[in-house]
Amino acid sequence: MNFQFMGRMGLLFFALTACVFGDDKIKTGVSTDYSEGYYGASTLTTMTSISIFAKYIKGDTSLRIDLPYLILSGPSNTSVSSDSTVTTPSTTATQYRETQGVGDIVLNGIYQLYSNATLGFAMDLGCKLKIPTASHRAGLGTGELDESTQLYVYQNLNDVTLMLEAGYKWVGNPQGIHYRNTVSASAGIIYQPSTAASLGALFDIKQSVYSSMSDQMEITLYGSYQLSPSWYAQLHTYKGLADISPTFGVGGTLGYQF
Repeated sequence: MNFQFMGRMGLLFFALTACVFGDDKIKTGVSTDYSEGYYGASTLTTMTSISIFAKYIKGDTSLRIDLPYLILSGPSNTSVSSDSTVTTPSTTATQYRETQGVGDIVLNGIYQLYSNATLGFAMDLGCKLKIPTASHRAGLGTGELDESTQLYVYQNLNDVTLMLEAGYKWVGNPQGIHYRNTVSASAGIIYQPSTAASLGALFDIKQSVYSSMSDQMEITLYGSYQLSPSWYAQLHTYKGLADISPTFGVGGTLGYQF
């Protein structure tokens, strides 16, 4: 997930905080993630991300901003793509590099289109904007603006919540590189054994930005616990199910609610 939890786990974390923590007005904290994989190359790539985030909730609308710091090691032709997923456009690179720096700022807004408490059903519309603050030369970003939209559907069944998401991303193209726009889909389940804790799983599939490469597929396991009325913690681990997905990843979030 290398810092995909800003995107791929946006559905997961939004639903998790909505189910467990209610309508808090402001949340802030730090998220970390470590991933490794080959992404179609013969040399291992590793990435560590540390992100500061803030989230504001008002009525049916939530707004979130993430600012990550990335540490990337791998082949010289490996970079962070438009949605912070590590990709390798070719397998001919022979040089190995280590680089780090500020990643792309991500703005994420979600609006609740429909909610029926009696039926336990809800539908949300999400919009995401990636601001190109990461260095393209260092391989930490594309240097281009990206936009995406997502539709979220939730069905609550007592202690269990089912989730579905479908998304489309308009990808900016750096000079000399052609990325295609991508579609994605996710399906998840949350089990809430108590008002303070949640456990769940998420399956995710997403097109590669390169038409010559296979789709990404991953499965994620996660948990969340409210440590106090103000503090909460989340942990996750994931496994790639395709060649261009990360082989393994793990991370967590520590947040504070005002």
